[in-house]
Amino acid sequence: MMSPETARIRPGMDVCDIRGNKIGTVDQVHRFSHQPGQAAASGLEEVLEIKTGLLGLGKRLYVPRSAVQEVLVESLFLSVPKDELEALGYYEKPAQLSRVG
Repeated sequence: MMSPETARIRPGMDVCDIRGNKIGTVDQVHRFSHQPGQAAASGLEEVLEIKTGLLGLGKRLYVPRSAVQEVLVESLFLSVPKDELEALGYYEKPAQLSRVG
């Protein structure tokens, strides 16, 4: 079961960094077991797939739910600045998503 706040996140919402700079829009919310074969609810991780760039044609971001600071009606804010996203590895597609489909 998704957390109540994650359930409010939907495709098309604006995604901003901690400074309020728009990064992109939510494309999908993925849930998967953090470790293969782990079925316990505590082992499930939620990852937001975010489209960036003009018309969403830029790189994709894969942000863990734990990096979301606040969810509003039409947007959400991450807990980090835009210039730290690459260093945090958020441009790398998690291997678990390749298996999920």
